[in-house]
Amino acid sequence: MSKVAFITFCVIVAFIIEFLLFHLMGRWATPDLELLLVMFFNLYFGIRYGLLTAVLAGVLRDSFSTGILGINVCSFIVVAYMTTILKQYIYHMGSRLSRYILIFIIIAINAVVHYHLYKILVGPLYPGQVFRFVFLPQVLLTLLVAPFVFEQLKKCASRLFA
Repeated sequence: MSKVAFITFCVIVAFIIEFLLFHLMGRWATPDLELLLVMFFNLYFGIRYGLLTAVLAGVLRDSFSTGILGINVCSFIVVAYMTTILKQYIYHMGSRLSRYILIFIIIAINAVVHYHLYKILVGPLYPGQVFRFVFLPQVLLTLLVAPFVFEQLKKCASRLFA
């Protein structure tokens, strides 16, 4: 039960930080912290807690967004499963390069899932604009803050659950 409370607290804090960054600095200065949470809890605690994080983060983001309800939940669940599958082949414990590669691939998968779900449910989108205005800033900022976020989450989780 304490892991669930910790995960819920982290999801809420990450959402508030993303919300504040978005409203203070705009879309270009907002890393995807909730995506990093899904990946971290999946790598650190396993698929069950990764899926719990995905559902909590997706429901929270969907409930406060103006988009279609369920898109974020679906994309985060896909991200949780793909993290589990790809960590067997790409991720090596302690290797920063493998972590960066895994984060880049997962961000790309998340963007592709969002793109296709919006294309199916809403209508045509332009891939060049999606790449330039959504994918590129998300990749750069998320890769930039990922080492700090993973290190801080690792410290907190190891202190609480060691």
